[in-house]
Amino acid sequence: MKKLLISACITAVLAGCGGSEPTAQQSPRAMARMGNLAAARAVTSPDTPADAGSEHVVQGGAPASKALANGKMVLAYYSGYTNNYSSLTKYYANVNAVAIDFWNITSAGAVVGNGDPTPTNAITFLKSKGIPIYGCISNVSNDGWDPVISHAVTGAKRATAVANLVAFAKTNGFAGINVDFEAVDQADRKNLSDFSAALATALHAQGLKLIMTVPAFSSTDENDPYNLPFDLAALGKSADYIQVMTYDEAIPDWAPGAVAGSDWMENALDYATSKAPAAKVLNGIPAYGYDWVKEGEGSQLFWRNVPALLTKYGVTPKYDNGVNAITFNYTTGGKKHTVWNENAQSVTMKTGLVSAYGLAGTSIYAFGMEDASFWSAVHAGLNQ
Repeated sequence: MKKLLISACITAVLAGCGGSEPTAQQSPRAMARMGNLAAARAVTSPDTPADAGSEHVVQGGAPASKALANGKMVLAYYSGYTNNYSSLTKYYANVNAVAIDFWNITSAGAVVGNGDPTPTNAITFLKSKGIPIYGCISNVSNDGWDPVISHAVTGAKRATAVANLVAFAKTNGFAGINVDFEAVDQADRKNLSDFSAALATALHAQGLKLIMTVPAFSSTDENDPYNLPFDLAALGKSADYIQVMTYDEAIPDWAPGAVAGSDWMENALDYATSKAPAAKVLNGIPAYGYDWVKEGEGSQLFWRNVPALLTKYGVTPKYDNGVNAITFNYTTGGKKHTVWNENAQSVTMKTGLVSAYGLAGTSIYAFGMEDASFWSAVHAGLNQ
């Protein structure tokens, strides 16, 4: 693994920490992902397009970091979280692409809303700043992540789905499509690869791009039913970017632990870059952590509210050098809580992996969770 000389690359211990107090305000998509991951746990190099990594921002003023100026992709997700629009309008100069996460696809191949109002304000704002938008499309139904949908869309309804997705991107003036299919049936491994190839070809014909979102996994768990559908070598041949979800290593349904441990992240990147061109791969950085009462009971914690939580309970987080994350405990209502989250040091280290691996860039989940200190840490790492 490329360890990046973690300690040496960080010239000082950076202040700051991340997360929020326990909140029930999570996007339906995040809740679906956690439910699907819990179910999964219970069950037991081709050429790169010349324009890969060439996202740019047409706006006044200099970009927020050398990474943006040098063509590294900084993709942020815009999902149904509180303060998402406020964060977008404050911190937009820190990114050069945004995936708007408000759409699903049906078994018939139709693109539909996810139940939340279309964020026309965000779309209008991003277009005014010249920031490329990707429509993020999921296989989510009323039952959560739905393998029946992905089976139909990647198989019998592939042509219809591809045509509808291209039309959707063109109609909305998007830069492309971000496909986030999860809980895909393992038997659909080839179908998913063929779907990616067909969609990429159709998008490229219109001057548009494809981002394929994939789970974080390594050679030790590549044959897990949850991971097996994702043939990274095949997907890497067709898609412009492979967005690896290097977050949710631990979730409230499981025992407390790092949400994006550096060892786990690097194992996933070792694997991804052995299968797909590194210049197409994005590593995911969470702007959140989790607060556990016990295994099976906990909630999501935003970065931006952790300082207040620490102050309220008079606790000091411990930095775990083994996984490069912070952890701390506090007691309220007679219950002891265990928190795992990120801080500036951990985010700087993990975004620094972009240079270590020669990645296309990084992806941030998600607007509304962070504050200015988070973005400072992101770019400190990207500028290494």
